[in-house]
Amino acid sequence: MATAQRAGNSSRNPKVCPVRGAWILVEIVRVLGSTPRGEGTKMWVNSDSQVGSIGGGQLEFLATKRAREMIAEGSTEAVASLPLGPVLSQCCGGIVDLIFNAVERPQTEPEHGFPMFLYGLGHVGSAVSRIMETVPHPLVTFDDREDLGASHTDVLAMIDSAPEKAYHLVMTYSHELDFEICRRLIERNVGGSVSLIGSKSKKARFASRLRNLELDSERINCPVGVVGIRGKEPSVIAVSVVAEFLLWQAAEAISE
Repeated sequence: MATAQRAGNSSRNPKVCPVRGAWILVEIVRVLGSTPRGEGTKMWVNSDSQVGSIGGGQLEFLATKRAREMIAEGSTEAVASLPLGPVLSQCCGGIVDLIFNAVERPQTEPEHGFPMFLYGLGHVGSAVSRIMETVPHPLVTFDDREDLGASHTDVLAMIDSAPEKAYHLVMTYSHELDFEICRRLIERNVGGSVSLIGSKSKKARFASRLRNLELDSERINCPVGVVGIRGKEPSVIAVSVVAEFLLWQAAEAISE
């Protein structure tokens, strides 16, 4: 526990928090051995809530407790070095060095990697969008129903804005619109994945039409989702699809 107390004594001349209700940014600046999160991981803590996670467990509990003590004290800077062993009842065995700084507002973790281009914000699409809000990868959305708040209502403009590589997930309210999106993506020879929600028979129909247009029907990834995750509820399908996206993301990162 002595190491946890270092956070309270790290600043000889603690500054006063500049605004009432300030947040404390807690960042992992160094790790040794096995730890739940790596260097650069951040979370933001205020008096009654938090954004992000540095790994949960006693590590996060003590860090959150210390951050709230800092707000109460008016301190704005501190450090702590916490061993993830028997003292904290965590079996990782590593050591985590933390730095605490007062900030006016929290930020989300920076987005990285290849984006998901999501075509359609129906029941499943909306569920996918909600999950993607918690994932640090960019999301671009299309739906021509303006009340759904998609980032694009013009599908051609969205396709034309696509980067060299992305995960294109097609699930609109119309099979014909789905086909036109797939056709356009393949005609443009976009990099990445052209993933289509639907059955094997839907894929077969689309593949036949694409071949008639002398387009590469093998580009279509359908059905989508991780094999073994069963259920037809929108939330279950969304979890399966986002899991497949993350697997694709990891594979692409390795190949880069």
